[in-house]
Amino acid sequence: MRNALKTTLVSLAMLGSVATFQRANAADLGGYRKSSSYTPVMATNWAGMYLGAHLGYGAGRARNADTDGFIGGGQIGFNLQSDKLVYGLEADIHYTGVDYHGFADAFRQKWAGSLRARVGYAYDRFLPFLTGGFGLTSAQMKSGGAKASHTHGGYILGVGAEYLFTERVSGVIQYLYRKDGAKTYNVLPARNTNMVTNEIRIGINYHF
Repeated sequence: MRNALKTTLVSLAMLGSVATFQRANAADLGGYRKSSSYTPVMATNWAGMYLGAHLGYGAGRARNADTDGFIGGGQIGFNLQSDKLVYGLEADIHYTGVDYHGFADAFRQKWAGSLRARVGYAYDRFLPFLTGGFGLTSAQMKSGGAKASHTHGGYILGVGAEYLFTERVSGVIQYLYRKDGAKTYNVLPARNTNMVTNEIRIGINYHF
């Protein structure tokens, strides 16, 4: 599942980049004018603050068990732009239903959030990007009639692509690899548990 998610998103980003590049070249060739009055179209401006929401799916492992489930939440970010290089910060938080249920125990992620840097290269309205940063995940374990909760810290790496449908509204898709450090859950028996989660998200942003 993890390799499939990585391959799917990377392929989408690469195909989108190639298609946008080809369209841009075709437009340049078709729009050539000898007249000095010709005014070139200005490049899309990605700079500024944005706010949005996302839905997605996560799958991975917690200790020795497979986990999966749906996620949903929101994000806020800010972009700076230098020519076609777009860079900035994004913070997000979401409810997560990623879990597993065993014969005598259960484990569930309750919410997760992150603060990540983003760096991308703009092909007019199309923006493929890389992202990485720090994340927090709250989780709960039940076993032997006892339950315990912890907040795990870790790192996140990912790749994605964003497209401006209008001057203000964009759609975004991204793959994120999240690795959270271990915590000891004092249930019966006590368990030292870490988490690895692969997330694929789709979302929408409004740019101010």
